[in-house]
Amino acid sequence: MSSSPSVAIIIVSRNRKDLVTRSVEHFRNDSFGNKNILVVECGTEVSNLSEFNTICYTDDDFKGKCFGHNVGLNYLNMQKTYDYYLFCMNDVFVEDKTDFIQEMIDVMQDNPRLAMMSPAEHGAQYPGAIPQNKGLRPVTTSDYLMLFIRGDVVNKYGFLNHTFKYCWGAIHEYTYRLYSDGWFAAYYDFLTYHHLGGTTYGNKSTKTIPREEYIANAKRFAAEYFVEHYGEDWDEKFWETASREHDIEHNTYAAHRKYWERG
Repeated sequence: MSSSPSVAIIIVSRNRKDLVTRSVEHFRNDSFGNKNILVVECGTEVSNLSEFNTICYTDDDFKGKCFGHNVGLNYLNMQKTYDYYLFCMNDVFVEDKTDFIQEMIDVMQDNPRLAMMSPAEHGAQYPGAIPQNKGLRPVTTSDYLMLFIRGDVVNKYGFLNHTFKYCWGAIHEYTYRLYSDGWFAAYYDFLTYHHLGGTTYGNKSTKTIPREEYIANAKRFAAEYFVEHYGEDWDEKFWETASREHDIEHNTYAAHRKYWERG
């Protein structure tokens, strides 16, 4: 790693110029200097492109945010690699700090087997996402909103599987691969973000399917995918691997499987 680590920030958006502008300004205002902010417009109409647009591709059916982040990563890989990558949505903002990038780097450097981390979120419904004032907490999965990942990990494993059009389950597969190779994922309590929520699916301005249809499709895809690719006992296998060397409070593999299949 270089003496001054490099960070690539990949923001995905669809027809929300207002949020892109706010997001880019948010990251620009952070005091860390060696960063590259990339905006991926996933099927955004020309009239809704912001001045910060880096990549825009036609996507009438909306292949999803995993796909968009992979487009951004592939674009960067054609130019250079980075020491760290921050994959985020356009509606997530770190609270009360303007030096959070350096803080995340420091946490990574202090924990050499930490592959991926996420800030916590006050009032979150995602298991384990609410800050607990414990610092770094190993987790099976975190919410796919703002993921800070070590460059060596991205170079080896890539990012979340782009075939998860509705995102749900993509991070479960990813963390299983990480834990299988001796890495771990975590929430970090001393950084928190604010998530606006409801800014893409079901929002008329983004021209996406209704939220209810999205949830039904996401459940169906995830429930079928894991049984097909990892077997009927996939959640037990994933949990055994993740919890073998780490004390993890929430087994989101089992909890989310139950939720998906109930759909």
